[in-house]
Amino acid sequence: MRAAALTLAALSVALVAAPAQARELIVNGDSLAVGTEPYLPGALPGWQIETSASISRHASEGPALLSAQGSLPGYIAVSLGTNDDPNMTDAFRSAIRETMEVAGERCVVWVNIYRPAVAGATYDGYNSVLGEEAVGRPNLRVVDWHGLVSVHPEWLGPDGVHVNAAGYQARAEALASALRGCGRPEEAPDAAAWAASLDLGGALRRVLTLLRMA
Repeated sequence: MRAAALTLAALSVALVAAPAQARELIVNGDSLAVGTEPYLPGALPGWQIETSASISRHASEGPALLSAQGSLPGYIAVSLGTNDDPNMTDAFRSAIRETMEVAGERCVVWVNIYRPAVAGATYDGYNSVLGEEAVGRPNLRVVDWHGLVSVHPEWLGPDGVHVNAAGYQARAEALASALRGCGRPEEAPDAAAWAASLDLGGALRRVLTLLRMA
């Protein structure tokens, strides 16, 4: 009985000691992503984060930049669309669909847009398109940045687009919340492989044998 108890105890320890797999994220974005970058590690402790961002990047550039990465991580954050012509909603929709094609089943979190109207045209059309494209895609989540900034106009700088430190901190936290809530199908095989490596079936058989011998 003592041997069986020890085997069960060892098995329990092995189950509790399952290795925590670090989650990996790539950020594909514009100057707002540049501003958010310093705050993401604090919002996502333990995550491996790579940022590919540049000032004035357009949404149409995003898919090719992701493809050029080669092997993509399981999580992708997108901050694109703010630098595009708000009248070109069809082009924005195409950029979203091309991004999702590159992403496959990976989790994609896309931040919607807050920006003053350009030549009388608002970005409401872009935000509507993004919301429409998320319908039926469980791996595409939208962060309502427009809603957050509307409630906190004190974050905004003189250009009505970029924000202060408090704003970027809030943006990072909103991204983190959406990313943590987005499941990734390819995580399951890793867990199965870990369980198989423990030979749990063999351990249980040994326990039963010891109990019969007692």
